[in-house]
Amino acid sequence: MFKKPLFWEMFVLLAIVGVLNYIANVNHLYWSLYEFDSVVHFLGGATSAAFFLWLYFFSSFFNSQDRSLKHFLIIAITGTIFIGISWEIFELFLGEDVLLKAEYPYDTMMDLIMDLLGAITSSFYAFIWEEKNKINKINESR
Repeated sequence: MFKKPLFWEMFVLLAIVGVLNYIANVNHLYWSLYEFDSVVHFLGGATSAAFFLWLYFFSSFFNSQDRSLKHFLIIAITGTIFIGISWEIFELFLGEDVLLKAEYPYDTMMDLIMDLLGAITSSFYAFIWEEKNKINKINESR
């Protein structure tokens, strides 16, 4: 499991997001540096996409034969949308967001867009890694 592709990248991203979230909450950075939230959402989207890509393509839990870029994007985006929307609902229940605030729709859409950009980045990273690995295997068999 530890030697599977994307596992360590996913773990490192998760640690970075955790540390940044801790620092942001302690120092109130989400409220004083507006774009800090976007950076954390981008990294969170990349992390959740890496998890779903690892789970589907590299963990051996599924027998995925179609490893096209389209399939990588579908898995990453679907998983990230699920996590992103779940997170926004979680924030509503915590009282972090209020539906009546004027900036709520913009902030929520920006969060989801940054999640998706992170997911697309992880998809390209994983797909390029997969293609590079295929080329290396072909070259080794010669």
